[in-house]
Amino acid sequence: MIIISPVSDAKKRANKKWTEKNYTQVKLSMPNEEAETLDNYCKEKGHTKAGFIRQAIKDKMARNE
Repeated sequence: MIIISPVSDAKKRANKKWTEKNYTQVKLSMPNEEAETLDNYCKEKGHTKAGFIRQAIKDKMARNE
């Protein structure tokens, strides 16, 4: 049996500080129907929505469109 220790408050603060330094949050609004379609697709394919969107952006930029 594997026992997972709880994350300390200090570790949580360190993780939050690192994330704030290394990531920018980008908000995306879309019609409900499109959001539902995206959600269903990602669940079916085993992707996170954020990961799928990031990859789609990279693919589009690589095609130089």
